[in-house]
Amino acid sequence: MVLVFGTICIDRVRLVPHLPPAGGYVEITGETDLLGGEAANTANALKSWNRPVQLYGNSVGMPPDGTHLQELLEAKGLENLSDRAVSVVSQTPVCDIYVTPDGDRTMFGKGFSTMEIGLSVEPIHQLNADWFTAEPNIRNATRDAVAIAHGAGMNLYLMDLLDPRQVPSGSFWQCSTDWAGTRNDTQKNVEWVRNWVAQTGSFAVLSDGPNGFVAGSPDHPIRSYPPFPAPVVVDTTGAGDMFRAGMLYGLDQGWEIPDCLKFAATAGCLKCRAIGATSHVPTIEEIKEHIRLHPHVANQFH
Repeated sequence: MVLVFGTICIDRVRLVPHLPPAGGYVEITGETDLLGGEAANTANALKSWNRPVQLYGNSVGMPPDGTHLQELLEAKGLENLSDRAVSVVSQTPVCDIYVTPDGDRTMFGKGFSTMEIGLSVEPIHQLNADWFTAEPNIRNATRDAVAIAHGAGMNLYLMDLLDPRQVPSGSFWQCSTDWAGTRNDTQKNVEWVRNWVAQTGSFAVLSDGPNGFVAGSPDHPIRSYPPFPAPVVVDTTGAGDMFRAGMLYGLDQGWEIPDCLKFAATAGCLKCRAIGATSHVPTIEEIKEHIRLHPHVANQFH
């Protein structure tokens, strides 16, 4: 069982031919509302792969957006367990995502600064899970939830937590170079991960989009890994969350680290074929076939 803690929101995805300059204008060519948020994205992928998963995040918020978000959750067969313990219903987080033809995205949000209002993490004490994963967007609640999960003996997979004091030794940790500030520099990424592992004692993954990623731990050589080629890049939204879901899918079944990394990297690249983070999750069969079709990449993971 995997317990996913963190952000649940509406992703309002808009397709544009390009981003306008300051004071400019551009016509929106397509628009859709999708389930979003790092936690919901990861939980949705795990559920689609038939892994036992629980989702615990911010309140879905007040109508009408809250009603809409609840419907998006139910359509994916997901339940937000925290809604049983929310004392104050806050504003629904909504992320406006503008996607250009190269698959890159620019995001604007509302309601994210109030996600912690009324949210209690105490019920996590009563939840049973082998793995716990979280991202830092709900700030103090995330810190407390990680401490509860760690105290309960859950295995930790932490994403984008940049305070080494919040990353217990022996946990798994993932971040992108956008957060670390080392984009497009493999050697710098290797050094960054080496320093991070020395500080935390974690298994660390630092992803660099189309450049692949660096990973390692005190017991696993720290080195760079190549990306699997994406058949087409439509939208990169949620690729990191899909990578995290892929890692947890393998770890929860006791796979060897190279197999987890291969599955995660392939899931992340195949996600980019579709708009939004939850509209299409690559199937296990698609992931395995993509790995088989690219042995020159797969062989570099061992």
